[in-house]
Amino acid sequence: MTLSLSKQDAKRIAIRAQGLATGRSAEIAGDPITLDDVGRSVRAMGLLQIDSVNVCVRSHYMPLFSRLGNYDMNLLDRLAYEKKSVFETWAHAACFVPVEDRRLFLQRMAARQPRHRVARLMEENPPYLENMLEQVRERGPLTASELDGAGKRSGPWWGYTSGKIAMEWYFAIGEVSVAERRNFARYYDLTERVIDEKHLDGDTPSVAESHREMMRKAVQAHGVGTAGDLANYYGIKNADAKVHLDELAQEGVIQRVSAEGWDEDGFAPIDITSTKPTNARALLTPFDPLVWNRDRVERIFDFLYRIEIYVPEKKRQYGYYVYPFVLGEELVARVDLKAERDRGTLRVKGAFVEDGPDQDHVAANLADELRLMAEWLGLKRVGTGRRGNLMPKLRTALKG
Repeated sequence: MTLSLSKQDAKRIAIRAQGLATGRSAEIAGDPITLDDVGRSVRAMGLLQIDSVNVCVRSHYMPLFSRLGNYDMNLLDRLAYEKKSVFETWAHAACFVPVEDRRLFLQRMAARQPRHRVARLMEENPPYLENMLEQVRERGPLTASELDGAGKRSGPWWGYTSGKIAMEWYFAIGEVSVAERRNFARYYDLTERVIDEKHLDGDTPSVAESHREMMRKAVQAHGVGTAGDLANYYGIKNADAKVHLDELAQEGVIQRVSAEGWDEDGFAPIDITSTKPTNARALLTPFDPLVWNRDRVERIFDFLYRIEIYVPEKKRQYGYYVYPFVLGEELVARVDLKAERDRGTLRVKGAFVEDGPDQDHVAANLADELRLMAEWLGLKRVGTGRRGNLMPKLRTALKG
């Protein structure tokens, strides 16, 4: 049987699956947010995308604030680099992943082939890569720049040195892992010195077994999604994902759903706990798990969302780094934010409300959320710019 869902059901299920439905329970209760809270939140999301842009705050810290509230960002660093409960790897992008799921990526690591810069380096200087790995073996953990013979960048600021190319290759195939970060720079070390041995030993799942488990986890994290949505989460091929999702549905591990307005059926957990209204209120980084798949966001929330970092300023519609604002069970607004740390100000450069929502209600809730975010970032005030149809009411709400 296929479960039929209304458009509103799909929104509520998606928000609830991502841990955003009930607000920030620990903060509301006045309890301190702990390392365990952070760990549970990462595991509920399944993946936490890492991004370097620091206009406001680095993206991987923001989803935890959206779900938990005013927490100490050092808790995520401790979880990754002291407790080593999560580790860095390539999923759909560079992500933190629960360390117990590392086994699911082993076949992917083993199957990687040297291409482009790595292949050229192997051809031009065969001993080079082994020399770089030997330095890590003897001296690690090291940044790429600390390697003897790392070389110069091959291009502008995003270009890699030969040492960085070597380390990223060994990282991709699992020979080295990220032991820590300082000022966002990766410190590489041998994987056996980073990952607990209990996650290194044991049988390696087959590709099929790994992908099947990834799809089960993706369904749980999404709440509802098409095969393409779920494949995107872990960066596997749509056709491959569909095979495993069909198997899981036939076995009763997940269920098929037909959602209002969708061109194809989707999948959902067997234990959908509730389609009751949600009480979400959160600003979402562009790489939040709820919104990073732009096609899914548009299909579920009727919210057309594109990041405009690489769009020339004069051609941007909403701004450089825009945060969607979820309220209740809708994406009601988008806000272009910048942390002006020298001025102690969280600057709202633009604020835009969608058609339909009550603007006073949105502005009042957004003002509260911005104040909370400024406090979390250690900023003294929220400042406003001039752009956006919500800005006049937001400015009034912030004064209130």
